[in-house]
Amino acid sequence: MKQVSTSLLLLIFPLSLLAQSFEGKIVYNISYKDLPAEMQQMASVLPHNQTIWIKGNKSRFEQKMPQGSTVVITDASKGTSTILMEMMGQKYKMDIPKVEMSQMMNEGQMPEIKYVSGTREIAGYMCNKAEVKMKEFDGIATFYYTEEIPPVKVQGMENLQLKGMFMAYEVSTKGMAMSIEVATVDKTPIANSKFDIPIGYKEMPEQMKAMMGIK
Repeated sequence: MKQVSTSLLLLIFPLSLLAQSFEGKIVYNISYKDLPAEMQQMASVLPHNQTIWIKGNKSRFEQKMPQGSTVVITDASKGTSTILMEMMGQKYKMDIPKVEMSQMMNEGQMPEIKYVSGTREIAGYMCNKAEVKMKEFDGIATFYYTEEIPPVKVQGMENLQLKGMFMAYEVSTKGMAMSIEVATVDKTPIANSKFDIPIGYKEMPEQMKAMMGIK
């Protein structure tokens, strides 16, 4: 089975929907602090926003950086995801079939979720606070979620089952602190073609997978 490094999983969000009552686009802003010395020179090329489109059982994650882009298209009804990467004019893809998605969930450690007092309004949604402890994080991660939008599963955190959609969270991992928060929620209907797997991508080479921490 392919295994993806924690740092990569926290930046890539292939999604599996747990409910089918939401259609729209969610834009997140990303900020960093306490970057390790070896990463400080890379601060300008780290991703600072990401977009998720959700329609029924399908989702599309997109993240752009100066050196390229990452797209993840998931069909929860089939239990599959496809990762698309474009780097320096080259286009690569990697399919994650249903059996491997199931293994990721079965092998994952169940997180400890504690619902605590505290609320924040984020992008017009009143959000409740939760504290999460899991092996992928250093210490306790703070999440804010809304029950007005169906929750999703995040690859690498497949067993995290909040009561609603995460709207913001702050985590520390590998000595780096990262904060992600929703900037906008747009409920405009989405064309089905947004979730099509495009042509022109070649299979991701093993060497590239190894560099990304994928085995």
